[in-house]
Amino acid sequence: MAEVGERLVYVLLTLAVPGMADPEDAAQLAADAATSTALRVVHATAVEGHLPVPGTTVVRTGRDQPWLVVAANQDSVRLRDLDGHDVQVPRRSVRPDPLDPALLTAGVLDQA
Repeated sequence: MAEVGERLVYVLLTLAVPGMADPEDAAQLAADAATSTALRVVHATAVEGHLPVPGTTVVRTGRDQPWLVVAANQDSVRLRDLDGHDVQVPRRSVRPDPLDPALLTAGVLDQA
């Protein structure tokens, strides 16, 4: 936990690793790099593939409608449809929405 005068900040970091690399090894390397720059790493974990960010939109496998990402973790994603209904789905069942303005502006989808 944070000490006096500190606050917790969550940072999403995407790393490209060799095909044979273990995702947990990549998480540990990122934690080591942060520690070497005088940051204190509270927790590091690896999630392989697309990790949706709350506030962005995604498309579910087999469906064309966009869904708003409400929350995400390494196993599942909570989504909200256009009618305001929430659903919890496996993380691997969603992919980036090709029309999400936030991703287009950031250039994330330009290389797809």
